[in-house]
Amino acid sequence: MKFTKLSLIAALAVTTAMAGDAKISGDAKLFYSTFDGGDNDLFSQAGSIGDTALELKYSRDVKEGITLNAGITGVSTLGLENELVSGTWVQHGVVAGVKDQMYIDTANIVAKVANTTLVVGRQALDTPFFYSETWNIVPNTFDAAVAVNNDIQDTTLVAAWVGRGDGNSGATVTAANNGEAFSAFTAASKPAYAFGLINKSIPNTAAQAWYYQIPTVAKAYWLQADTSITKEISAGLQYANAKLNSESDASQAAAVKVGYAAGPLDAHIAYSKRSSVGAIDISNIATGHGGASESKLYTEAFWNYGLVGSRKAETIAVGAGYDVGAANLGLLYTSVDTDTLNSDVKEVALTATTKVGPVDTTVAFVNTDAKGANAGRDGNTVQAYLTVPFSL
Repeated sequence: MKFTKLSLIAALAVTTAMAGDAKISGDAKLFYSTFDGGDNDLFSQAGSIGDTALELKYSRDVKEGITLNAGITGVSTLGLENELVSGTWVQHGVVAGVKDQMYIDTANIVAKVANTTLVVGRQALDTPFFYSETWNIVPNTFDAAVAVNNDIQDTTLVAAWVGRGDGNSGATVTAANNGEAFSAFTAASKPAYAFGLINKSIPNTAAQAWYYQIPTVAKAYWLQADTSITKEISAGLQYANAKLNSESDASQAAAVKVGYAAGPLDAHIAYSKRSSVGAIDISNIATGHGGASESKLYTEAFWNYGLVGSRKAETIAVGAGYDVGAANLGLLYTSVDTDTLNSDVKEVALTATTKVGPVDTTVAFVNTDAKGANAGRDGNTVQAYLTVPFSL
């Protein structure tokens, strides 16, 4: 079950531990997806994609308050394209092909002084407009310098200089470019800046405000508040604004969510509305202005990205998750009224997540009803995500 959360401090820093001796960890993944759209059948080679990835992470405290982190990822089809699939989750290199690739996804130094943590180097980010999309077999990362300060009670201040991202997005991810491909938001002479304030002084409430500046290119804002009304009931509000410097009108979006959680059950309903003007979609600017870019709006779909934050989109999402003990079951219904006539998209996603021996396993069935300009999304999708985490 995918609920949009901003794991602020954990994701703005690094995912490896910051204390103790050297640590080596990682995971091995096998992702498979098959789609019966067009003339394809489910499980046919023509309608299927598949990939494997091996990620290794290294972390070592070199002295008190200073940690070095490094990570490499290798991607390979393991020959799946010979019989089972016709495409890959990620692009294996700058040009089309299925050659095995290896690249550096983490290379940073973490320094902690008093109540300030500084992370410099290649790293994962998780902010509303710049973040690492983890739905893919290979998440995108950034070359950045991020400072996180907690001197003010109940308040976290974040400042980030983002030099570039590797641009991973959608089915055409450049997985093996070693971070050399600049993402849509920047170029070598134009880094981006992000500033955030997260406050928890109101009981059971987290409020946050973000400002982004891409010099000579664009500005963006994001406001969000999430609160627990009772032990079982929660609510959230979002407002986003992004504008190219060449535009007179900004892209705007607002979203609201109400959630319920009790025992093994959690559920939510969300609504979002995007303005009819503005060129920048309310989605991950770091991976493009649209297309398959994921959005942090509460209404984001399970699989059909690039819609809820697009121009004039009006979206309703209803989801539920239930822990039956042997597995976690999820249901997410998303209905997007798009800007294009007769091109609305409705998605129903059913998921089951469990552990089979050492393998973290998720299977998903996605039914998409789409016509018109989005007709290419129409059909059924079956997916399997297999992950084996390990530590050495």
